[in-house]
Amino acid sequence: MLNSILYQSRLKKTGLLIVIFASLIQIAYGRTFDRIIGFVNDEVITAWEIETLVKQRAMELQRFYNFNEQEARQQADKDRPQLLDQFIRQMLLVETALTLKIEVTDEEIDLAIQNFKDQTKITNEEEFLKQLKREGFTIISYREQTKRNLMAERLVMQRILPKLQVRDSDVQKFFDDNRDQFDEKSDLINLRHIFIAFQPTEVNRQKTIKTLNEFIIAVKDGGNFEVLAQQVIKDKIADEKVATLVELPITEVKKLSEPFSTTLTTLGANTVSKPIESSEGYYVFKIERKDNENIAFRHLNVPFEINQDSVNTANNTIQTIIEKLNQGEDFSILAQNFSEDAKTKENGGDLGPHSLDDLTPDIRPVIEKLGKGEYSKPVKTSSGIHIFKVDSRLPSELTQAEKDQIRTLLREKKFQEEWKTYTDLLRSIAFIKINE
Repeated sequence: MLNSILYQSRLKKTGLLIVIFASLIQIAYGRTFDRIIGFVNDEVITAWEIETLVKQRAMELQRFYNFNEQEARQQADKDRPQLLDQFIRQMLLVETALTLKIEVTDEEIDLAIQNFKDQTKITNEEEFLKQLKREGFTIISYREQTKRNLMAERLVMQRILPKLQVRDSDVQKFFDDNRDQFDEKSDLINLRHIFIAFQPTEVNRQKTIKTLNEFIIAVKDGGNFEVLAQQVIKDKIADEKVATLVELPITEVKKLSEPFSTTLTTLGANTVSKPIESSEGYYVFKIERKDNENIAFRHLNVPFEINQDSVNTANNTIQTIIEKLNQGEDFSILAQNFSEDAKTKENGGDLGPHSLDDLTPDIRPVIEKLGKGEYSKPVKTSSGIHIFKVDSRLPSELTQAEKDQIRTLLREKKFQEEWKTYTDLLRSIAFIKINE
């Protein structure tokens, strides 16, 4: 997103200035052979000069902003008034620099000419002289115009550069004001939850176990685990990645929650587990490969078959908890008394720190809206109902590269503002006449 912000800023503002600075070198001596369309003090502006700017603006839009030829020309024509305005301002800068006798060395002129050759990929002097001739220059007139533009550039730097300081607080404010535009940046949130599980009846359990036992027999008889797993959950879960192969180092497997860590470390290679009950339903695992360092496995999770009575019971319990929270009772104590998540129940439902990016799509929108100390409305999942609470929320930090990009963007914005302020002053005391 940051690149998009930079693109929009440069397209609307900086690009026009680049055209003006670059083009003054190339068009200065065409004016005596064309229709005069305006006057700036003792200097004239010709139609050819402005048309050249429009053409170069179109080329810039094609080269740097991926416009096609027709779109570029249409946009450049729309930019014609701004191009004329900024051309006038640059003429005034050159005139002021000459009046102030700002110094530029021959070495600096030589370097500017070499940069021009590099940009235009001119590799020898003969080719360079031919290019000058096509543009209506002699080497002497070209050096003179290059000198004038360098003087104007130095004038701008003397007047404006000291005003382009960007503080760290400016960078942070820009980020805070545009946080929603940084999709890849998510806050670090410390969460708690209270979980009330849907309790399946014994009939529900036996029905699910029967389905999974049939699945396990089919796999052991040579059936494809992934294909059969997709058939089992076809009407229960919309997940294209079900039962795909996962490969992890054993050190990482041991960090997983139950039933993953215990089952995967105890099962042998090419074996299929029995149905394993968890708060999310039943799991079945198959170890594809296993050595002393890595485990490659597939797994299937089938939620419990839940009847409406179980849903109603969970809803009633959740409503009781919400009423207690609204009366000011402590979230952690309520988690200890009511939560059915065995792993977090004893520590008051503490889930630890999480990036927003780590949360599932059904939970993230709920958590995103919560401030520090706030708790959510009930969130229903396939296994039960959650209430989440945000203990702390730390804003994501910018990398140094991102800070530098924002700093560049803010400096460009300040440059635009200061350049306009200074050239407004020059315009106010100049004689300018533009023909209709």
